[in-house]
Amino acid sequence: MRYDLNLLYEFCCEIGLAAQRSSEETLQVSLGDGAVLCFQNADVDEDCLLGFADTPWHTHGDLLFSDCDGSYIQLDSRELLSQLKEGKVLLCERVVAGQVTDRWLIHSVFNDEFAALEPDERLVVRRASDTLGRGVT
Repeated sequence: MRYDLNLLYEFCCEIGLAAQRSSEETLQVSLGDGAVLCFQNADVDEDCLLGFADTPWHTHGDLLFSDCDGSYIQLDSRELLSQLKEGKVLLCERVVAGQVTDRWLIHSVFNDEFAALEPDERLVVRRASDTLGRGVT
């Protein structure tokens, strides 16, 4: 599924998320503290992805958040951005030995992220920062 990057950019501007088009096929949204959410289109729809710069987590298409009871919510890209701004979708960062090793998105209600923490692992869960006007780093 291709993302309408122009529409998403305009939507970010409307709701107050700092975003920039880094290329014709990429939109970057700054979530603060070095976290940059990237929407990237590819020639093949199945290869279009959403993920974070410099970390391995990514997904394709709409996001599905679920909990251990089987309850879930599915969000398209605009709903995702809106819920990031509202604090319903949160940024989760895995920190090992003081370094961020991965970032992903979790839902404040529909999640099961905390079941299997490893020794020396720390998860930081936070809202997207208000970064409007500060630019994408």
